Amino acid sequence: MRYAFVSDIHGNLTAWNTVLQDMAVHRIDRIVCLGDVVGYGPQPAECLKSVYARVHSMVLGNHDAVVGGRMSAANFNDRARRVIEWTQARLGDKARALFADLPLVLKGHGFRCSHGDFTDPARFRYVFDPEAAAANFAAVPEQLLFIGHSHEACFFVTGESGAVYKIAPQDFALEEGKRYIVNVGSVGSPRDGDLRACYVIYDEEKKSVWFHRVAFDMEAVRAAVAAAPGLDPGDVQILRFAAARESEPVREAPDFAPAGAERASGSAAAGDVERRLAQSNERLRRGNRILVAGCALLAALAVAGGAAALALRGHADAIPAREAPPIESSARTVDGNLLPVVSVTSYDPVACEPFRVTRSDRRRQRLDIGGPSNDRRPRLVSDAVAAGPLAFVSPPVHVKAGERYEAIARVREATDLEGSFHLALDFEDVSGSRQTLFERDFGKIVGLSEKDLPASIRSCPPSSGWTTARYTMDGALKSDGLLRVRLSGSFAGSVEIGALSLRHRKKK
Repeated sequence: MRYAFVSDIHGNLTAWNTVLQDMAVHRIDRIVCLGDVVGYGPQPAECLKSVYARVHSMVLGNHDAVVGGRMSAANFNDRARRVIEWTQARLGDKARALFADLPLVLKGHGFRCSHGDFTDPARFRYVFDPEAAAANFAAVPEQLLFIGHSHEACFFVTGESGAVYKIAPQDFALEEGKRYIVNVGSVGSPRDGDLRACYVIYDEEKKSVWFHRVAFDMEAVRAAVAAAPGLDPGDVQILRFAAARESEPVREAPDFAPAGAERASGSAAAGDVERRLAQSNERLRRGNRILVAGCALLAALAVAGGAAALALRGHADAIPAREAPPIESSARTVDGNLLPVVSVTSYDPVACEPFRVTRSDRRRQRLDIGGPSNDRRPRLVSDAVAAGPLAFVSPPVHVKAGERYEAIARVREATDLEGSFHLALDFEDVSGSRQTLFERDFGKIVGLSEKDLPASIRSCPPSSGWTTARYTMDGALKSDGLLRVRLSGSFAGSVEIGALSLRHRKKK
């Protein structure tokens, strides 16, 4: 028996149809869906109809559970909640009845399936790390476990020693004495840095597991979103992830289709025909001028060499495009840190909201997740110092005249990093004028013991390779405005972001 395991299709009919075509090539006997057929995507009803007709078995996902009335959308973040409410309005009673009756767990010959973890399937917990995987191995007896939910293709393995290892997706054969948890990734909204749809094939006879990635038509997804009334493209995860990775066009393209010929009607006056011919000829001349200009540009690029490469440099952008609302400096926190914890949320790992990444060159700079240690933390990657500044910026904090602040940050720089990376504090006054109050390099912290640091900073101990930058304002602010903590630099290599802090200091 050859099984295909799919998960997290999320209303992306384009990706689902592409995976179906790929599965047909591999002689699949049974298709098992691990949940979240809907949510995020623009075609929930169409997708559910196709999945229901094609798959042999299904388990319940957390987005499905909301539609089926078995879970509240209050647990979702704002974007996920908006889309699931939009989705609910586009699904009827038959969909709600289906999801109301789906099981949380399926058992097969030597394997078990769930959307999330197995310790309490109804809670839909994530299995991100070896610790969570160990708890799942202890919860159920099967050698092979299949899950989805995190949208991150990978697998965990444990043997006689009891140690659990997380391994990047790769084909493998089951070994005697070892157990496996396989995350099959996502068909409709991958979050692991690869925009291709992902699913897994398990050959029961050969005891082998294969990961399959399939590219689908992103433009077709955009068109489906545009045709979906009331669906905000900014709420569709896969489009945000694609925008963060896709390159800009290098030139504006003319219309290469042939000019349409117009046929004069019998009643048209000779003057009208002549006028139309003149307009057509003018359009043709314009098209020829554009083509000549395009050919000249191609020739110039071929001759210019290095100058041409510079001309093709990518445009600047920000992820996400819109800044988060200001945080009030009067907010009460446990350890005084006004900024949220830096983490990759389970819903939006690329955007890392409410933090924001600004790139000078989207072709040569990117935001990745995790470093060599496999920590699920944001990581800034730049291919060249010449690409320009790449920055990780906090949400703005609304501050008042007379207040004084301290900024602290911890990062983990690659050992082969070239260039520079700094901690900075930017102030914007009520008129909109901005200034940088300071810039500090990262190194050993001076003048403050580890125990006196905010908890978020202490969560990245120096013994693990994290370095610190800190600055306390000499005097108080002279006007109301906004403060932003910024980590930035022009560099080649990678910098993993650990924690940022902004807190009040006593007036001098």
